[in-house]
Amino acid sequence: MNLRIIPQLTTQHFYDMEALELQFYDAEFITPPEESQRWYLHHPHSTVAAECNGQVVGFVNLFPVLPEIYAALRAGTFNDHFLEMEHIAPLTAQPLHMFLSCILVDRQFRRQGLTRQLLQAAVQPYAALPCAGVITDNVTADGCAFSARYGFTRLRRSDHDSWIYEQAWPDFVKRVTGSAPGVQ
Repeated sequence: MNLRIIPQLTTQHFYDMEALELQFYDAEFITPPEESQRWYLHHPHSTVAAECNGQVVGFVNLFPVLPEIYAALRAGTFNDHFLEMEHIAPLTAQPLHMFLSCILVDRQFRRQGLTRQLLQAAVQPYAALPCAGVITDNVTADGCAFSARYGFTRLRRSDHDSWIYEQAWPDFVKRVTGSAPGVQ
């Protein structure tokens, strides 16, 4: 099996990611591929994807959002389908409020370590930066199971029928990488 992290994402990769998402989520929960690509072009660390034999088989979106967006996500009043590039915080914001907007692995590639590999690649650019917390917005039972497995605390049900989970950033980094932020 030729499984690898994609070094440079193209427009087609974003459409492939959308097709993968549509296997699990309703379109109302999916950010349009054009907007996801805008995030990536503006902030290249926002998306990490993996492929096998040229097919996208998993990806993660992890990036800092403005404090008011983080607060709305935490309150369960913001559907990330409406997230736009302007909601992404600059890396100079202190501390950063991280949003794990999506992690998805094709069913046939699960239980092979790809989730952890994607998360490690996604966390790495931010690991040493001052981050307050990380939040997820889960619309599936698998998403809730992921959040629980990775140590997130369930906060509430959102106004758009998803579950909101949160975790302190250092705890998340340690869970994903095996060491605390800034520790080699």
